[in-house]
Amino acid sequence: MDSRTTEWDIVIVGAGIIGCSIAWHLRKGPFRVLLVERSEPGGLATNAAAGILGPLNETSGPGPLLDLMQESLALYPSFVDDVQKASGLSADLVSSGILSVATSPEELKSLTARWQWQQSRGKGLSFLHSDEIRKEFPDLSPSVLGAIHYPHESHVFAPRLLKGLLGGLSRTSVSFRSGTSIRKIRPEGNGDLTAETSHGDRIRSRKIVLTPGAYLNEMEIPSPVPPVIPANGQILSVRIPDFPLRKVVFYPEKGYFVPKLDGTVVIGATEETVGFQTRVTPRGIMEFLAPLEHVCPRLLDAPLQLTWSGLRPKTPDGLPLLGPHPLHSNLIFATGHYRNGILLAPVTGQKIAALLQGKDLDDLRPFSPDRFV
Repeated sequence: MDSRTTEWDIVIVGAGIIGCSIAWHLRKGPFRVLLVERSEPGGLATNAAAGILGPLNETSGPGPLLDLMQESLALYPSFVDDVQKASGLSADLVSSGILSVATSPEELKSLTARWQWQQSRGKGLSFLHSDEIRKEFPDLSPSVLGAIHYPHESHVFAPRLLKGLLGGLSRTSVSFRSGTSIRKIRPEGNGDLTAETSHGDRIRSRKIVLTPGAYLNEMEIPSPVPPVIPANGQILSVRIPDFPLRKVVFYPEKGYFVPKLDGTVVIGATEETVGFQTRVTPRGIMEFLAPLEHVCPRLLDAPLQLTWSGLRPKTPDGLPLLGPHPLHSNLIFATGHYRNGILLAPVTGQKIAALLQGKDLDDLRPFSPDRFV
């Protein structure tokens, strides 16, 4: 082995919330683990996320994705507690509950249809009619005709959770290398994998986990390569410290607002396929601001704080890629989480870590990369 080649047991390509969660779940094992990041940790998706933990608001029906998200939500309290104990940083996990509202007869009909299949899928769910909404949530507009209340869904401060993971990992044997792009991954004759970096050096490993988010298809890896495209999401925050409504609120088409503990309210989000551009446009933010007139108009008068955007990794069927390459079992995918990377971080870290330790997980089969072969 020459001086420009290093050897590891496990290399994780991408230090967003998913890559860091996998490293976190491997931190006590016997492996030499290297976490590689092309720029700054969480720069494109994690740091742009609103941090909503709402499984039932992110699915159109029962199935393996909902099961996986609800499993991950149940893991969140202990996950966050362990990270906080290791790093000293709070991720502001708030069990606020979520409201999904309707402001027109058509929206109410759709919401009622959702209620029919969702009411048996979670604990303590309730359907609120307009008079109940007026009484319990007077800050919402009189135009709100109905709502589903999910009392056990919540939200987290995603950038701070990522900082906590990185801080906790810095006290373990996991190594970290930033500013390093992986250009190519090739199999070796002895079964190992070699990753070639943008700096011209080589990283050899028994196993490699791909968690690069939207940049999966920018690397040269063995075929077949499952498709992942970047989906840009615009988002903003307003400053309103005395805002009494503490629930996360979803409203059609895909708008939401999230009151944070620091007095900001995060409002989003668009969904655009514009390549690798991260941009904020007046037309984009009007998509989710205009409907607020009929949901919570007070937010439209609050001081604007920040605008930003991020890239979500999206697969054609909207399901994540979790599992081994169809032809190279030691090349593992953990990407394509789309809108749910923050929510799915604990369960992805747990299951991919188990996979790397030789366990066969049947519940990951619906998310297998070979579904695109």
